[in-house]
Amino acid sequence: MRIKAGLRSICAMLLVVALAIGLCGCGKEDEDEKKLPSSEGFTNDVLMRIGGTEVSYAEGNIYLLSMREEVEALYGSEIWDLKFTREERPYSELMKERLLEKLIYIKLVCHMADEFDVKLEADDILNVHEYTQQYLSGITESTAKKYGITEELVRSIYNDNVLAEKTYQTITLNADISEITEAEVLRAKFYYIFLTRYYEDADGNRTAYSEEDMRALWTKAESYRAAAAESKDFYNYAKGVTAAGTIEITVGRADLPVKSRNAAFALHTGEISEIVEEEDGLYIFYCVDEKDKAATQAAEEARIEELSRAYFDSLYEKWKANIKVEVNEALWDAM
Repeated sequence: MRIKAGLRSICAMLLVVALAIGLCGCGKEDEDEKKLPSSEGFTNDVLMRIGGTEVSYAEGNIYLLSMREEVEALYGSEIWDLKFTREERPYSELMKERLLEKLIYIKLVCHMADEFDVKLEADDILNVHEYTQQYLSGITESTAKKYGITEELVRSIYNDNVLAEKTYQTITLNADISEITEAEVLRAKFYYIFLTRYYEDADGNRTAYSEEDMRALWTKAESYRAAAAESKDFYNYAKGVTAAGTIEITVGRADLPVKSRNAAFALHTGEISEIVEEEDGLYIFYCVDEKDKAATQAAEEARIEELSRAYFDSLYEKWKANIKVEVNEALWDAM
């Protein structure tokens, strides 16, 4: 049975966020549309054309302002002057590249909605209305005027974002998830005892035990295993003897080295493994739950999302390769 996964949104939506745009400022102060620069073939309020769909300067600024608010909340306003990449490009340039990719994504996926018969339903339209009103309530009249932000434009942006996300989820329902196996997504919970085969010498160097020391370590591990089984409380016993910083793990097969994997995943709930020798030391596993339901479901959902994303990306790259993108370079540079 296919799990309904909470698929990660590809489009960075503005939903539910009322941004303090008046404090951000992108573009030039107090410029009206008539003074905006324009490249040949564009009117001065058209920022770009994506497959024939025009994106206005105001629309681009709303996205850019949203992105800027998010970045400054995480890294502070000083980030714009920092240099990134080998070419030492400022972060502001990189953000505009992200903006271009986002706009191409939104417009292109919305364009594909008809092909997959995706439409906004009554609930979607109601959500768009609520998002629009919340957004508008978070900006001042002067900010709206400065950037050409209208209710109609904000509603159109939210409409596009909701439609793009709905289209993504509709398309990914066709992803082939038959290759997912139970063994791949199974997650089990273990307690374990670890005995390290290294020590720190007088000079602070990490040094491996000698053969004689390893024989003594094995003897100690055997006594620990016997005592743990006898104690009926593996967790509390392990706390007193383990060299590891943790006692409890919830893992899948791929998370463990081969020998530990074979020993641990052969156990049923309540069983203790034999001693397992790995490169870093000796391990003894106790199976708390041979199938952790919550962790297994999360792993399955993550795998479904991964395959769904890969399926969508394969289609999107083909669409993108055939789409014509024209940018009003003079206006783009002025942002």
